Amino acid sequence: MFIENVFQKNKFKYEIKFQKTVIEIKIKKGIEKGALKNKLKKINIRNVSGRDLIIISTVDSEWILDAKTSIKTQVFLDVQGYIRSARRNPKIYELNFWNHIFCIKGNEHEIKEMPNNVIKNQKNKCLIITKESKGAVIYFKNKKHVFTVKKIKSKDTIGAGDTFFANFIVSFINTRGNIQKSGNFAVREVEKFLLNK
Repeated sequence: MFIENVFQKNKFKYEIKFQKTVIEIKIKKGIEKGALKNKLKKINIRNVSGRDLIIISTVDSEWILDAKTSIKTQVFLDVQGYIRSARRNPKIYELNFWNHIFCIKGNEHEIKEMPNNVIKNQKNKCLIITKESKGAVIYFKNKKHVFTVKKIKSKDTIGAGDTFFANFIVSFINTRGNIQKSGNFAVREVEKFLLNK
């Protein structure tokens, strides 16, 4: 929903495929924890060409990228659902799936749960680590970029990560991969999002 709102606001062309999902979100000591309340079926993403852009935002590991996906396809992954799934089945990190991901976004708690080899590999491509009120860090081609945010008091930050990610993607595509402009744009848009909550 938050990602779609950003795309609509920026007149970004997209197609959404989804499953109806029920998630219970609890916030304890400022950390969001989501629990899946219904069973999802596995869906394979197929017939993807090198010109396509794929954004995977999951609640579990329900979306599976076809191994035949072109290496030229830019796949952006919000890792939250895969982290949730890996807690039950750590073998998920052994899948070839991870080699096809261009950009991973996760909060600092989620990224800490990932194996070092996946993180190291991803820093060579694009790895976004959101850090709540401290902003975000983006590793792009092994270079670290830090983005700070203004102090905003908000008890409800649900949707901030999706809002950051979607705005980053919009700017990344529109600026042909300018990380600095994309990170700054995403941070400013999240600030607006939180101020209007």
